[in-house]
Amino acid sequence: MVPPDFAVLLADLDRAIAQGAEDRTTDTVEHVTGRPPHGFREVMEREWAGR
Repeated sequence: MVPPDFAVLLADLDRAIAQGAEDRTTDTVEHVTGRPPHGFREVMEREWAGR
């Protein structure tokens, strides 16, 4: 069982994320790989086509 205070904290985090708290783009992928990042849909379509 999750303690009530911790459950409230988790719910608040979920709510903040749903409201966009983590919606941000960084240059980390390009910095680490030397290539620009691609969106999830683009990657999945490319990988699915290669099956």
